[in-house]
Amino acid sequence: MVQNMRHITLNRKSGVALFIALALLFLLSVCSIVVLLTVYNYTNVSENQIKRLRAMKLSEAGINYAYWKIRIGKDDDGDPIIYPCTLIPPISLPTGFSISVDIAEDAGTGTKTIDSKVIY
Repeated sequence: MVQNMRHITLNRKSGVALFIALALLFLLSVCSIVVLLTVYNYTNVSENQIKRLRAMKLSEAGINYAYWKIRIGKDDDGDPIIYPCTLIPPISLPTGFSISVDIAEDAGTGTKTIDSKVIY
């Protein structure tokens, strides 16, 4: 009779151990999913930052190109600049990027406005 009681007690303890093991497995799975999603999101954020930085540098290059064209007084075809003017800088662009540079002149003051646009 005593042996049967011990056997029942052991079975209850093994059921609790199984429940604890499954709970820990579930907890580790959730933690793994959270870590993987975090890494994925940081990767996307980093890619967007790189694209934005490239676009900013290309835009600055377009402004410098416009300064040079204003200084020499010629447009992309080699003709004298007639304002407003749109320039396309002859630079190699990453895939999916496009650039255009617009130059306008205020007739009253003669000041020039440069608008460099990069689409990415």
